[in-house]
Amino acid sequence: MKQRILLVINYINLFSALLLTASSVYYYPVYKFGLYLFFLSYFVELFLEKKWLAIKLEKKHYYFVALSIFFLLAFLYIPFEETSKYTVRLIEKRALLFGFALVGFFGVNKKYKLNFFLNTFIISSIVAIIYLLFFRIGIAEYISNPLRSEVFKIARMEYVNSHMVFNFYLNISLISCWYILTRTWSRTIWWKNYMYIGALTLIISMLSLSEGRSGFLVGILLILCFLFYEIWKRRKVVGIIIGLAMPLLFLAAVSQHQRMDLELIKNEPRFFLWESAISVIKENPLLGNGISDAQVKFDLARSKFQTEEYRLSWKDSKHLDSHNQFLQTTMEFGIFGLLLLLFLLIYPIFVADFGRKLFTFFIVLLCGFQSFFDMFLTGPFALLFGLLLLVSLTLENNIVRPNRK
Repeated sequence: MKQRILLVINYINLFSALLLTASSVYYYPVYKFGLYLFFLSYFVELFLEKKWLAIKLEKKHYYFVALSIFFLLAFLYIPFEETSKYTVRLIEKRALLFGFALVGFFGVNKKYKLNFFLNTFIISSIVAIIYLLFFRIGIAEYISNPLRSEVFKIARMEYVNSHMVFNFYLNISLISCWYILTRTWSRTIWWKNYMYIGALTLIISMLSLSEGRSGFLVGILLILCFLFYEIWKRRKVVGIIIGLAMPLLFLAAVSQHQRMDLELIKNEPRFFLWESAISVIKENPLLGNGISDAQVKFDLARSKFQTEEYRLSWKDSKHLDSHNQFLQTTMEFGIFGLLLLLFLLIYPIFVADFGRKLFTFFIVLLCGFQSFFDMFLTGPFALLFGLLLLVSLTLENNIVRPNRK
């Protein structure tokens, strides 16, 4: 009887994890149920299976300990901070890190398979795109409207998510398509391969239409890296030529984007947000300020650097961060915090098994790039970061052949 109950809990936890993965492309209310069900079922499973008894310490366990430390640093600084204005709000934003650190440390059940999650990312991306094009905009309106990019933007913001999260999710799916196609092409029925190619094409076209520059840029970078690697693996000389030509190819693709106008880039608000953050870092570069004091000091610095236009547009905003995870972490925890952050972003490459090391490299590239433009670990991307850690480090890899692990 106990085994049957445990089996049911295992499947509930797997289902909730897939549901959470599928819905994480949308705003919080959509994935709220999946989030609660996932952690509730996991902790029931944790105690029923007594997972702590089966732990054999490996490199990945130390990684998840480091992730826990990154979260707990906020509490270490609290007694020394002058204000608690932002403490609760900022801890809530990064609480998922601790939750996924526990899941990663104790491990998931044996029902979890890598292809379940990669296919969920891909299918959910296509569903979100179809939902917008056919049910919110109308495919006829989308095709005939010369301002289709603006129409898509408005619908996406209202019904799905911001361009940062949406594009990041599409780029995860881009990596997933590449990984599945290149690892299973010869042993997969032809029509499935072409379905993945179709999904890849649709995802790339949506990225090219998006107003988000960072998502588009990293998407182009990923495609060029895929192209270089796959050609180099087969024809090294041709691969080297492609590699040398990559900067030119990258610039050619970037120049076609609607928001790569020099005047738009010059007026990018992130520049003065970063300048504000750097001014705060200079006050205490070694130890940082703690999460609340750093934010208060950043607010004061921002008021000096921002233009009147942005002051008026953001006057009702309760919280505006530096839009750069590296700068934000250094403001909060100094050089040590920055080094810990770099460890968390890079070390998964060295922990991942051989069969998905390159996959993990591209995930790290995506996460690192995104961290330059937004709060990746301590903001709206914390959920996706946690899911990607499970995908990269803990799930059974049933995509590569056993002898390639």
